[in-house]
Amino acid sequence: MKKIILIDATTVIEKKDGLSQYIISLLDHLPAAAFELFEFSVLINKGIKREALWAVLNTGKFTIVEARISPIGPKRDWDMFWFFRKHKKIFDLFHSTSNQYPLCLKNGIATIHDITFRKYLDSSWWSFKMAPRFLNKVIKNALHRSAAVIAVSNATKTALTTNYQLNEKLQNKIQVIYEGWEHLAKEDAGSTTGEVYPIRGKYLFYVGTTRVHKNMKNLLKAFLIAKEQLPQNIDLIISGNETYLDAADKGIIDHINATRKRIFFTGFVSKNELDHLFKNSDAFIFPSFSEGFGIPVLEAFYFNKPLLCSNATSLPEIAGDAALYFDPNQPSAIADAILYFYNDPTIAETLAAKGRQQLQLFSWKKTAEETVTVYKNVLGL
Repeated sequence: MKKIILIDATTVIEKKDGLSQYIISLLDHLPAAAFELFEFSVLINKGIKREALWAVLNTGKFTIVEARISPIGPKRDWDMFWFFRKHKKIFDLFHSTSNQYPLCLKNGIATIHDITFRKYLDSSWWSFKMAPRFLNKVIKNALHRSAAVIAVSNATKTALTTNYQLNEKLQNKIQVIYEGWEHLAKEDAGSTTGEVYPIRGKYLFYVGTTRVHKNMKNLLKAFLIAKEQLPQNIDLIISGNETYLDAADKGIIDHINATRKRIFFTGFVSKNELDHLFKNSDAFIFPSFSEGFGIPVLEAFYFNKPLLCSNATSLPEIAGDAALYFDPNQPSAIADAILYFYNDPTIAETLAAKGRQQLQLFSWKKTAEETVTVYKNVLGL
């Protein structure tokens, strides 16, 4: 009789984000042979509207289990407690695909993407130290009570080992399984129509939010430094909005744009517009302080773009020798990398060529195959 594996997709949300992409891509690339060994069920939130998720679920390969589960926080664990109390006997293994491994669960599989919250946390709870305490409890629980842990990079595994002082037994429980990129090709094929964001010339491109660990502050400071030596026709286009920037950040933007607008925030853009912005950029710049994996690195490689990249956490591990690195803590170092890139006419093609090679080291197919191996090991198959 086949073992039943329940894969958690309750943290999939409607807008594009890295965690949802991980879950959808894992489901989409599970190998055919795995369905001969296992029956796969997928736990989703009632009413979820995510076209890509439903495209996978509607293939008929999965049993859909619907519930109402909060995506994060103590409410999620309460919801999970009642779900397991009612349904636990119907499956043999539960794969928690987000950092939110249920406190009540033993011997499941936990995917841990990062522990960025330990240093960078955008939350009103921060002043009371409630959020980091709770999130630390969740991670510790996952490390000690799960049967296996999947980390999305060696950097994440090292951070877990160091910050939670893991002994050898717990370290050996952690399996590093990288993420992939094939979803980009699928999305690219469907993004050939519609209006595109207007572009007037040469530009660096950045995709990200104003969350603290994404380091937009230092990127703005760096461009302020670099613009004095950059040609006037080189801009910085940021796919996102400036809603949550503070007064100092907005002051830098106003100063840069005083005589000629050179920093542009696109706001929300369609997939077609995003691809257009990637494809027409001079390079992609990624100044993040902390990433568990860093899908934008693979996006730059996929679009055949040179990568200017932070040298922090997982990013050198994923980008290899296919990036021009800088210290994200130093705006002057970021500015130096920008100027070096534009002053060397040969570096763009060199970086792009290395990026094409580096991209081949990753795939969602490999992610899914290695995840199935973890399932087999845990279930003794």
